[in-house]
Amino acid sequence: MPLPATPPLDTVGLALLLWLGAYLLGGIPTGWIVGRALGVDLRQVGTGKIGTSNLFRNGGWLPAAIVGPLQFGQGLVPVWLAERAGAGMVVVAGAGLCAVIGNGWPAYFHYHGGRGVATATGAVSLWWLPGFAFLLAALGLGALARHSALGVLLGFLLLPLVLGLTGAPTAEAVTAVGVCICICLRRLEGYAGQRKDPSTQGQPRDSWWDRLLFDRRPGQRLVGPRNS
Repeated sequence: MPLPATPPLDTVGLALLLWLGAYLLGGIPTGWIVGRALGVDLRQVGTGKIGTSNLFRNGGWLPAAIVGPLQFGQGLVPVWLAERAGAGMVVVAGAGLCAVIGNGWPAYFHYHGGRGVATATGAVSLWWLPGFAFLLAALGLGALARHSALGVLLGFLLLPLVLGLTGAPTAEAVTAVGVCICICLRRLEGYAGQRKDPSTQGQPRDSWWDRLLFDRRPGQRLVGPRNS
């Protein structure tokens, strides 16, 4: 049985270049940069996260309104560039995933980043229109029900199924699973270590279920100097 043909070196090199660029672009800490311009270090206030939600609570709606679209673009632009470069579906889908990984684990901040939701939504926007429409609907329903975090989780959990049922390329449906895993891991970041930390004894119970479904951490300050 003949062995599969080895991809041309230029194709492999293009894929690696696009994926690395997507990771680096996705990891740019836009929320932190805008916060610093306002004199606020997001790592030292509220949840300590460098994304839109923490910026909104500790910097106001205007800077958050600026950062939200920027983070959306951090997912959209790498996918758009991969498409413009004529890359295959695997490379295009992988560019979106790498941007999400960059946002959640940026090399610039010792691999401690944001939740990746806005960046992931930007990536999906160019993948498959029905999937993007479904994701927007899930996010919107979650916001209307005052459970945005739950809407986000359900949207990304069901996205691979929706992509598969609506005829999206297999590479995008499979990559959507990776995106969902990234979002779940970001919500559970530090859970095991915090449970073992003696300084947390006597504090309200921290449930992994609450973290995963509602992105909640009992006792965590949302506004003002960080307390954890």
